[in-house]
Formats: sequence, structure tokens, C-alpha cells
Amino acid sequence: MLKGHVFKEQVFGNQIFALFINTFLNSANGVSNDYKNGMQVTYNNSTLTIQSGAVCIQGRFLEEDTSTDIVAGTDTAYCKLVIEIDLDKQNTEEELVQATYKIVKSTSGYPALTQSNIVENNSGVYQFELARFRTSLNGITDFEDRRTFLDFNSIYAKIKSDYEAVLEELEEELANVQDGSAYVLKTQMEGVKKGKVVYENEDGTASTINITENIFDYKEAEIEYRIDVDTQDTTFGSKTIPLVESGQKSNLNDDYIGSIYYYTYGTQLTITNNKIEFYGNRVLTQGTGGRFTISNTPAIKITKITLIKDF
Repeated sequence: MLKGHVFKEQVFGNQIFALFINTFLNSANGVSNDYKNGMQVTYNNSTLTIQSGAVCIQGRFLEEDTSTDIVAGTDTAYCKLVIEIDLDKQNTEEELVQATYKIVKSTSGYPALTQSNIVENNSGVYQFELARFRTSLNGITDFEDRRTFLDFNSIYAKIKSDYEAVLEELEEELANVQDGSAYVLKTQMEGVKKGKVVYENEDGTASTINITENIFDYKEAEIEYRIDVDTQDTTFGSKTIPLVESGQKSNLNDDYIGSIYYYTYGTQLTITNNKIEFYGNRVLTQGTGGRFTISNTPAIKITKITLIKDF
């Protein structure tokens, strides 16, 4: 059933308002830093006191209108003072039962908090930590203030600053359009190309390279490769091949590459069904007496493929 919120004669549901606030705050929780006493927590012996203030937890606002005392106990424990929201409980007109102060304890270390997604589920428990401490017969020790804060003035200032920056950029772009500097004639763009890198690996590969792009949407492919042969220094090269039809082949060795003693033999690229296959990776090496022997050691490896189309 479709329900209306922020409509005439309709009820603005608390869960929708919490969703709005939580989204606006990017899921941040915190005490309002400029309202009353900021829910400051103090202690005396085994008693904690939460001062007045307001807090927003997962988009839901709570206010401590005066102050509240809580007895922590004298057992030996690691403790966290939290505000617990439990949306599985039901409020009444006279009493708020879905939110309360609570001390979570453990004898082995500070306990983990329960923080379920009460915004998405509109149910479950979420605990927000105010302080942590240890208890014993001697009272509270190792007290640590754990409040986080929401500075609504700073949030507004950030939104205003971002808005003004975007507005300034739009005004500058509009001015460029008005004086003509933002226009580029078609004749000025002739010969300009743009490319998309679909494979890049500094070490290179001699294996089949699968490309998710439809390569035949592009005009040509620039293939960059490296040659590593025995003790020779690594050399690099590139070839640009047209992308016209499936199944075409392009030799990498139709230009002289490598050193005087090393050049490719029968190395081809095959393009079929968006796969670039690199095979025939053999190298001729000069042996004694000026004779050449064939080495099957992969020497040429593709390091980068860029698909190119006209602008």
C-alpha cells in the first residue's frame, strides 16, 4: 500500500523522518555541541550523572531535559555507559520505552556494542556510547569520555560553502560560453582521437587477453609490448592495428624490432570474439659461426592495449 508522508491529512511517520535525518547526516551520530550542557557525564564514587543536552542517534533525536543519575555498582567490571534505542519495544503516550540509559558490563574487557541497522529495518537495537570506565569496591576508575559531537553550524557552513563553489563554477562556465571560449569547432577536432586503456601490466603477458569492451566499436588498437631475451636489455615497442572485422590478423614483426641479434619470428595478434590472442612467440638468436637457432622462450609480451576511436 502506498503511504503518504509530508502530505495534507497524512501522518509524517517517525521512521521516515529518521531516514531523512540520518541520510542528511550521512549516518553520523553525536551530541549537539551547542545545546544546554552537551550531555556531559560526571561521576562521584559509584554514581554517574548525565547533564542536560541533546543527541541524534541514527536519525532519531533524544533530549536530556534536566539531568539523570545512574548507579554503576561496585562489582569488578569493564563498563560502557550507552544510550540504547530498542525499536522492538512499544512506547506509550505517557512513557518513552524505546530509548534508555544503560550500563553494558563485562569482566574480561570492554564489551562490544549492539548496533543493528534500525534505520533500514525500523526495528532492532542500537547502542551509542557516552563513556567507558571500570568499577570496583572503590568506585569508578579509568573514566573516559566517549561522546562524539554534531556541529550543526559547521554542517550548514559546509553545505553553504559547497553550494557557493558549484555556483561559482557554473557562473565561470556560463561566462566562457558567452565569450565563445568554450566553443570548439568541428574542424578544430579533426585528427583528435581518444583512447581507452583496456589492459595494462608492466610485466606483460604472452597469454590470451580477454577484453570486456566491444573492440569493434573502436577504430584501432595500440598494442605496446616489451622484449626480454636472455642477457639482452629490455626493449619496448608499439604497433597500431585497425579494428575492422572479426578474425583479422596483424604481425608484430613486419617492422624490425629488438637488437641486432634478436628479432621476432611469426608473432601474430589474432582478434576473435573480443579476444586478443598473442601466439607464435618464438625468437631467432644468433649462434656461433653466424648461424641462427630458434628459441621457443616467450620473449615478447604485451604490456598495454589502448582502444582508440575518433573524437
